[in-house]
Amino acid sequence: MSEKRLAIIALVLVGLAPTASILSSFGSGDGFLGQLAWFGSKVWMLGLPMLWHLSIDKQPWSWSKPTQGGYRMAFGIGILFAVIMILAWFLFGQSRVDQAAFRSTLEPFGLTVASTYIAAAIFWTVGNSVLEEYVFRWFLVEKGEVLFGPGWATISLSAAIFVLHHFFALWFLGFSLSAILLACLGLFVGGAAFSWLYVRYRSIWIPYITHAMCDVVVFGVGYVLIFG
Repeated sequence: MSEKRLAIIALVLVGLAPTASILSSFGSGDGFLGQLAWFGSKVWMLGLPMLWHLSIDKQPWSWSKPTQGGYRMAFGIGILFAVIMILAWFLFGQSRVDQAAFRSTLEPFGLTVASTYIAAAIFWTVGNSVLEEYVFRWFLVEKGEVLFGPGWATISLSAAIFVLHHFFALWFLGFSLSAILLACLGLFVGGAAFSWLYVRYRSIWIPYITHAMCDVVVFGVGYVLIFG
């Protein structure tokens, strides 16, 4: 099978897994089944790229150690994005969120308990964001480069796939369509920036810095919505 065809298969199998997870977890309306679907998708997202890299691409294991710098750029973009997100929330977001629907969607997962929410926020920022950089920036960017090369087509593809599952997540969380579209625009810009950082510095840890800073803002807003 040609390298390009294999890249397309990899993009579909891995790229659509987060969206399938959201549809099966939030869409089920069942806390246990939702958590099971969520956990299964994470195992898939972690395991399949690793097996593909080692068995099909026959490449060595790597921790993606940053060797080309990029820390200052990552922190600078993170601060810029954090300020923009906070301003966007106060100017446009507050009036477009159904707070009751937001709470009722999270309640089956135990996330309306403050201690559980904080623990989940820490896990998401420290763990899940690394997994997303591993999937969306390393694996999907690398496969996109097989098809389009290391340019804006690949960066845009990775960003678009990154946006897809967030669209459905925001929908289930009770955000209005206008708020979802505004958030997706921001997510696309953010995803493109994360992918650009990966292409520029070739380490998932550089875009992770920016991603984690954005997550802190997101979970801060979520905390205010639930407990504020």
